[in-house]
Amino acid sequence: MLLIPEPRKIKINEGSCPGDVASSLSIGARSIPPQGYRLTIEPGKISIEAADAAGAFYAEQTLQQITEQSPEAGLPCLKISDWPDFTNRGYMLDISRDRVPTMPQLYRLIDTLATLRYNQLQLYTEHTFAYAGHETVWGMASPITAEEIEALDAYCADRHIELVPNQNSFGHFERWLKHEEYQELAECPDGFTHPITGPRSHGTTLRPNEESLSFLNELYDELLPHFTSTKFNVGGDEPWELGQGWSAPQTEVEGKHAIYARFLKRVCELAENHNAAPMCWADILLEDPAFIDELPAGVLPIIWGYEADHPFDTQCETVASTDRPYYVAPGDSSWNSFTGRVRNMLENVRSAARHGLTHEASGLLMTHWGDNGHPQTWPIAFPGLVAGGVFSWYGDAESNLDLTVQINRLFFKGEDRTAATVLLELGDVDRLLPVKMRNQSFLCTSLRLPVEELIVKLADCPESVLEAVVSQTWEWEASLNSTNLHAEDADWLRDELDLAIDMTRFAAQRCLAVKSHTDSPRQFSLSSGLRSELALIIGQYEKLWIRRSRVGGLYESSNILRRLM
Repeated sequence: MLLIPEPRKIKINEGSCPGDVASSLSIGARSIPPQGYRLTIEPGKISIEAADAAGAFYAEQTLQQITEQSPEAGLPCLKISDWPDFTNRGYMLDISRDRVPTMPQLYRLIDTLATLRYNQLQLYTEHTFAYAGHETVWGMASPITAEEIEALDAYCADRHIELVPNQNSFGHFERWLKHEEYQELAECPDGFTHPITGPRSHGTTLRPNEESLSFLNELYDELLPHFTSTKFNVGGDEPWELGQGWSAPQTEVEGKHAIYARFLKRVCELAENHNAAPMCWADILLEDPAFIDELPAGVLPIIWGYEADHPFDTQCETVASTDRPYYVAPGDSSWNSFTGRVRNMLENVRSAARHGLTHEASGLLMTHWGDNGHPQTWPIAFPGLVAGGVFSWYGDAESNLDLTVQINRLFFKGEDRTAATVLLELGDVDRLLPVKMRNQSFLCTSLRLPVEELIVKLADCPESVLEAVVSQTWEWEASLNSTNLHAEDADWLRDELDLAIDMTRFAAQRCLAVKSHTDSPRQFSLSSGLRSELALIIGQYEKLWIRRSRVGGLYESSNILRRLM
């Protein structure tokens, strides 16, 4: 029997109980931790004791899983005691990097989160809420509407999930500031040099002044009433150009961190004025932790980090010393990738959970980003969804984690685990290559690199390695196409995995072609065969996109591939 998440205490007893016996429910047991439950199945009797309504919900889910896996002879007699380690178990989905899911897909995600006992969902928003009067910003993005937020909020509530508003409110404002009518709000209205991606023609960060605060207040007035949650993630991460433009004179006198902390404080006070408890990303605060004390007492920092070696230990210790609640936020390592980076993800979430528990974090927020066009398809999120749910429920979940079996049961159904095996092997493709990159998969990134830069990256990557990757993709495709999937969306899942395999193969083949032009990089162009293969991939990419995602953002995302033609 496979229960997801596996209960921390389970004792199987002799005997069985008819499956049609009604269960008795008692809520309010003080001996059970919050959100916890005890489920007892005896001959002719099923009883549930729960700490609260959430615990009762999780007990009923466990009972349903037992029923689904039990023969007609009856349910096994047993006793389960279970409760979560993290009070807040969140999932954050990026809906601002081109891919905004359809409502059916969002409902599908929420059902999955409920099964995995997440109790919080955040939809990361920069420009994809349909703010009145700001159509210039979101008109081509197929945004979430107020009515849709209210429907999602109610759907979440029925599953003991809190839909938490999320609107980045300092950096990552480029989707607004690129338009002329908003440039007066920009720290650098004429652009700046991004430390990672180079020159930008427009700003990404709000100037920290009263006009920006007034603007944000208007957004909050419109956004927040559609949520029942009293939490609010105001963002605040990566204000890349802060201190280089409008605020430069102040920064020279006070320093960047003082300017940052003062404006973030005002942003958080705006949230509190809307009866919302603010949370914010902690990256800039951790650069100079003394400024954490400048924030209102109720502000909750979120420590994010997405590599296996992220220093959660020291960062958790630092934030915990301020005596305020905080979250840890690992990532599912799916972004900047066609396949995900499963091994990195597991180490990352394991570290976040372990050190978060050691230093008494109040929540774990699993993040799914969509950088550079959100090319990863829905199945690529499965490993992170499962690992985030399992580790946030039971932080010492090493013995409770079997991704192949759990992914197969939750998403692919049936007894054949081939699809889950292919998915996880595909998510380990980076380990076949000697080119290592942080926060991204090399093959995905190779399609965006200038040929001259790519040649440098490929210098230590033998052709035989790339040829082995190409060969492996054919094996994965053959395995996948020889297995039966029993999920409701089986055909879609197969197509989405096939697309991830096809893009991986194309990227490896293109790298091989680039290596043959080492002496003449500027003369490189795709062969007719690779051009035809890319055309087929683009067609499938666009076809599959609109199955689960809205059309807004599709052209911008697929254009990353079209530029290679």
